[in-house]
Amino acid sequence: MPELPEVEVTRKGLAPYVEGARVREIVVRTEKLRSPLDRGQLERLAGSRITRLERRGKYLIWRLADDAGKPLGAVVSHLGMSGYWRVWPQTPPAPGRHEHIDWVLESAEGKPPVTVRLTDPRKFSDFVFVEGEPLEQKPLSELGPEPWDAALTPERFAAALKATRRPVKEALLAGRIVVGCGNIYASESLFLAGIDPRRRADRISAARAARLLAAVRETLEKAIAAGGSTLRDFHGPDGADGYFALQTNVYGREGLPCRQCGTLVRRIVQGARSTFFCPHCQH
Repeated sequence: MPELPEVEVTRKGLAPYVEGARVREIVVRTEKLRSPLDRGQLERLAGSRITRLERRGKYLIWRLADDAGKPLGAVVSHLGMSGYWRVWPQTPPAPGRHEHIDWVLESAEGKPPVTVRLTDPRKFSDFVFVEGEPLEQKPLSELGPEPWDAALTPERFAAALKATRRPVKEALLAGRIVVGCGNIYASESLFLAGIDPRRRADRISAARAARLLAAVRETLEKAIAAGGSTLRDFHGPDGADGYFALQTNVYGREGLPCRQCGTLVRRIVQGARSTFFCPHCQH
């Protein structure tokens, strides 16, 4: 499933093509993704302009305005389990059975139209037009703080951990304490911080919580720099794979020696998800 790094890689790859571009048309080839698609409503967005492409958690926010700059709302999209956006600066190939939505855009510089295409074999992605401010509406209004939010201080992070008795790995995955620390990145962050993923969150000291927050930020930054993680379906907007999964310390390395101490990496299941850790380095 694409997580925060993959979505941020997508945003950064798409932004130069879409920000400031006029929407020539939105082509919809399916009736439903995660939510029903209002084909008529989306077709009426032709002629609007994408003023900004933002990310909140694992969601992309395509902000739209009319010719006078008046905000019209936004399209909120999610990549689901297997979705990805691809940019075609020239004429795109004929769409396949899993290619469900095209943004056909006219760039501000008058260059040939650009097509931005959503591919999703499992159809768990989402593409919904929202009137008003999307950050003030569900599901975005219910998300936890961004990893780099200045308001997410070590003290606030430690207090949030103290408020739950769940294992710390599961607390990270829940997305209430901090968004974007998905399964790969939670395992890697806990390794960097030297914390056993089974440890109850409320039993982590303030000092160790501060190390964990720093580790979460470092891990996500490295993943974004590596283009995210391609495990099965994810590709960046240019079609490239993400390479973070090739440089993990523990994730996917069950039975292999820890890169730090040589102890064999273990795998357990927490909340129906695989967790990888070093029993010597993490306690």
